[in-house]
Amino acid sequence: MKNLFAVIGLCVVLKKSYELYREYSELKRERNARQSSPS
Repeated sequence: MKNLFAVIGLCVVLKKSYELYREYSELKRERNARQSSPS
């Protein structure tokens, strides 16, 4: 039973960190696009 909770917790953490990582790389890409285009 303890193992099951460990697996579920790990999945939740991995999912959350993956979402944060995607959000971060999107922001980085937007910032780079803004910097490269002269305004």
